[in-house]
Amino acid sequence: MAAREVLPTTLMDIIQETPRVCTFRLALPEKSPFSFQAGQFVMASIPGFLNTKGRPVRRAYSVASSPKDLEKGFLELTITRVGEGGFFSNRIHECRPGDTIHIDGPYGSFVLRSADETPPQRYLFVASGSGIAPLRGMIRTILMEGRKVPVSLYYGYRNASDFIFEKELTDYALGRPDFELVTTLSRGEGTAIEPAGGLPNVRKGLQGRITRLLPELIPKADGSEVYICGPPEMVGQSEAFFRDAGYPEERVHKEQW
Repeated sequence: MAAREVLPTTLMDIIQETPRVCTFRLALPEKSPFSFQAGQFVMASIPGFLNTKGRPVRRAYSVASSPKDLEKGFLELTITRVGEGGFFSNRIHECRPGDTIHIDGPYGSFVLRSADETPPQRYLFVASGSGIAPLRGMIRTILMEGRKVPVSLYYGYRNASDFIFEKELTDYALGRPDFELVTTLSRGEGTAIEPAGGLPNVRKGLQGRITRLLPELIPKADGSEVYICGPPEMVGQSEAFFRDAGYPEERVHKEQW
C-alpha cells in the first residue's frame, strides 16, 4: 500500500454513537483536493503520537460519511474505543474539537458501484458491529444521489446499546417504504421475526447472530448487489450463504475487519 500525501484536518465535532463508539467529524483544509469513493478507508494519525521507534502511530479506518459530504467540507471516521490494547483508539477518544488529525488515502477496493452503471434490483447491506461504518457511507451516498433503487440493511450487534447510527438509520426506514431495516442482537433478549409498529420494512431487535437469520430473511436469490462488512467469521459465513444461495460472485462485495 503506497503512502499518499498526509493531509492535516481539524476535529470539528465528536458524536457519541454508543457507550464505546464515537464519530469524529473532520474538517478538511479549504480547497482540499481530497476525494474518495464510498466504502474506502484512510490512515489516521495524531501529531506527536509516536510508537517506540519514534514513528507516527497510524491506523486504518473506513470513511463513515459519503463523498457527497465533502461538498460540506468534512468527512467522518467512526471509531470504537477498544480499551486494553486499543493503543490508537484510546488516544483519539481523548482528542477534543480543534485538535489536528492527520489522514492519508484513500485506500481500498471495497466501493459502492457507480450510479453510471446499470442499477441492481436492490442494494443489500449486511453488517456486524462497527462494520456498519463504510456501509453507512454507501447508504448515505445512495440516498443523497437520489438513486431509485430499494435498500435493505441487515445489521447485527451484541446488545441494544450497541446500535451504531441508530437514529439516522431508523429515520431512513421510517421515512422510506423502500428502505428495509432489520437488526439483530447476539446477546440479550430479542423477538421473533415480526414487523414492528405496523411497518413491514422495519424489524428491530431480533434474537441471534445476523448470519443465522440470513436464510429466513432471504429465501432465494434475487438481483441484489450485496455488500458485507464485519469480523472475519461473520464475513466468511455471509459470503458462503450468498454463494450457496446462487448469487453471482461479482454481485457480492466484502470487507472484513
